[in-house]
Amino acid sequence: MVSNVTYIANIVHPVQLGVLIAIYFFYTGLSAGSFVLSSLGTVFGIQKYKPIAKAGVVMAVSLLAIAPLHLIADLEQPQRFYTLFFRLNLHSAISYGTFLLTLYPLNSLIYGWFLFRKDLAKGAKELTGFRQSLYKLLTFGKTDLSEAALAKDTKIAKFLGTLGVPLALMVHGYTGFILADIQSRALWHTGLMPLIFLMSAMVSGTGLLILVLMFTQRFLSPERSLTPERKALILDIAQLMMWFIVVDATLMVIDFIMLYFTSAAGHFAAQLFLYGSHRTMFLGVEVGLGLLIPFVLMLLPRTQRSLGWISIASFLTLIGVIAMRINFVIGGQQVPLSGDTLNPYTVDPKHLVFITLFAIAELTILYLAFRILPVYGLLKAKSAPDLYQKEALSK
Repeated sequence: MVSNVTYIANIVHPVQLGVLIAIYFFYTGLSAGSFVLSSLGTVFGIQKYKPIAKAGVVMAVSLLAIAPLHLIADLEQPQRFYTLFFRLNLHSAISYGTFLLTLYPLNSLIYGWFLFRKDLAKGAKELTGFRQSLYKLLTFGKTDLSEAALAKDTKIAKFLGTLGVPLALMVHGYTGFILADIQSRALWHTGLMPLIFLMSAMVSGTGLLILVLMFTQRFLSPERSLTPERKALILDIAQLMMWFIVVDATLMVIDFIMLYFTSAAGHFAAQLFLYGSHRTMFLGVEVGLGLLIPFVLMLLPRTQRSLGWISIASFLTLIGVIAMRINFVIGGQQVPLSGDTLNPYTVDPKHLVFITLFAIAELTILYLAFRILPVYGLLKAKSAPDLYQKEALSK
């Protein structure tokens, strides 16, 4: 007599997607969020957001210039990354992502050029020295400043911005699809995953934009000051960030309710984050620091009008979203597929070095872009009475 015997082996599945991938997701989210905010004035016609259009697209392009480096550094043979362009797999989200990561920055660059062309052309005529030569080069000979030419620029920029919004959302949304498509990972396998990634991208993108606006307008703009108009706009963007936090938190609550009650594997994953070893990183850093505290700061009348508290809230959202990427990417793989022992993960020190170098490169690119390009326009020439009044006061 032969009986059926089932053997269950507790196999450790190593964590394949490490911290470099988590930070890559973070960068693409920042880029997508920045581009969407840039489009609020140019595409959606909300006039009060037009002053941040150029800052948003500069951030979007700069962030996406560095983001793919994390993917390349994560490859065992980074010199072969280009083969993804020649091996299209219509059933692979990663294959689509390869082309999205190419089309989106190219579209953003052209969109940004049409936003900048007016100031570049004016600078090529009015400035001297290095900037004049650079601006003249960047105009590519298109120096026409007639009303018809500027209206054409606006029309083309709106078209490219309209095309860029879905591209930006797909560039970051596909990262959620990559995870959601893996059925064996209970934490990932949900239709909410792309939405969760997109909304957290809007939270972090808004937070970074606020910090960049505060710094660059104060130290790198022609006026070197936060004017009342600029301060009012930052306060408005901060309120926008608060509502992004509300939507992001709501999606997270729905996701964990479904996770907790739908399957045994999902229940185990939810318990790990709510009561287990990942509780501090999830509830303490991601939810507490990254969502709850910024929301309270943006809600209270005394703190929602303070640029200092707004900058703290914005910085905390960045910390929270980094924690979210690590929790979901790495923590999702640590949930065992068999047995009850977590799959181990140790950060490779070499990867931390890459992350640090890429962050320094990103900050350098952002600084140079805002320092050199006319993100806030050209310095307006002072009128004769203004100059006379200034000289009289100095005496």
